[in-house]
Amino acid sequence: MVEPLVTIGIPVYNCERFIALAVKSVLNQTYNNFELIIIDDGSTDGTVDVLRQFNDPRLTFLSDGENRGIAYRLNQQIEIAKGKYFCRMDGDDIMFPDRLRRQIDYLESHQGVDVVGSSAVIIGDENEIIGIRLFKENGKDNSCIEFIHPTVCGKTTFFKKFKYRNELKGIEDLDLWHRSRSDASFIQLNTPTLFYRDPLVFKLKVYLFRQKQLRKGLYCWLKEGLIRKYDFLRQMFQIILKISISSLLHTLGKDQLM
Repeated sequence: MVEPLVTIGIPVYNCERFIALAVKSVLNQTYNNFELIIIDDGSTDGTVDVLRQFNDPRLTFLSDGENRGIAYRLNQQIEIAKGKYFCRMDGDDIMFPDRLRRQIDYLESHQGVDVVGSSAVIIGDENEIIGIRLFKENGKDNSCIEFIHPTVCGKTTFFKKFKYRNELKGIEDLDLWHRSRSDASFIQLNTPTLFYRDPLVFKLKVYLFRQKQLRKGLYCWLKEGLIRKYDFLRQMFQIILKISISSLLHTLGKDQLM
């Protein structure tokens, strides 16, 4: 049997320290029929120099020197993807050697599923294991849409149909699941497929930006009839509470409590 072609998309920005390890983890997959598309988003460090050292026919590297954001770059990759499936990854993460094999085998044997995500092992900047983020395998229950974004793999036709909204960058993945869940089928695998880099260092500026984007997303989803007014009000209250608590803790020098 001919194995289906898979497209792995990695948008990168200032990943000089980690990108080589990320790329090697893709090139060394036990599943071999893939193309790897990496698009630089205007990095100001040595990311581009590192990537230009790789010489593998499966790797396509593009760089235009501009900073457009992750949603824009993902849509670029989706547009030129040749694979039957599109697989996400970030430039500082590390795939398990059998990640592609496991996720593609699942999608091939469950044709009704559009996107599959998984649990992930959390690592820090020195590749030390911090913990594990586990998801209960949820069948086709689309109420569970808390994917770890870099773990998802799905039908390229799904991503080309819905795409990412650039105006909601920062929550572009959550927005995608909200907009598509009534027309698509998702699943979470309990077993990890990825080392997900999250050193658990709280950054107030980044946190507040994402809360701002989440508010924008809630207004969009309410207007589009994707959430109920009760859920809108409940989540807006939670956002206000989170902003207040995080700002207070930052003022008191207690960021680590977040």
